[in-house]
Amino acid sequence: MNSRDDHLHWREIVSQLVKRCGIFDLYESRRRAPNGTEGIFHLLKAPDWVNVVSVLKDDAGRTCFLMVKQYRQGIAGITVEFPAGLIETGYRAKTLKPIGTIAPNPAFMTNRCYTFVAGDLHLDSSREPKDRLDEQELLDVLLVPVEDLVDGIGRDPYTNSMTALALYWYQRMEGGEKGADRIRTGA
Repeated sequence: MNSRDDHLHWREIVSQLVKRCGIFDLYESRRRAPNGTEGIFHLLKAPDWVNVVSVLKDDAGRTCFLMVKQYRQGIAGITVEFPAGLIETGYRAKTLKPIGTIAPNPAFMTNRCYTFVAGDLHLDSSREPKDRLDEQELLDVLLVPVEDLVDGIGRDPYTNSMTALALYWYQRMEGGEKGADRIRTGA
């Protein structure tokens, strides 16, 4: 922490677990600001996340992203996004290169999201598809042409913010800062 920011730093007085919710824990934290103001804040303590940008060619020779289509409970709708968390797609990568790290929502979440580019992909047929998913996970694995994602980001079904950010980092890696300018906002 920069000493010039000391006037902004809240200090924790006490924190207690309110509820365990499977994929995160809800905590109540009493904190005090340097001016003496106190407040109670609710925090989601979650494990760190991982996004994987995988690039490969489809049968027509187009450059595509390996993505997953699934129902998302929070928005009660379908999204297409980069594989994240512990999702198993049936592909294996020989290399993983880190391209970015972010705090998904530092207002109330304690975790970070790490994004990697996977290289030298190959289909791993050693496991049955049913063995690759969690109990409540239903998804389709897709190859999405790069242009389709770039043109569609911000519109259904490409509305996942971590996917938009991973695309930005991928394009920045591929073409420098100017490469990231190709992303549309979906407006």
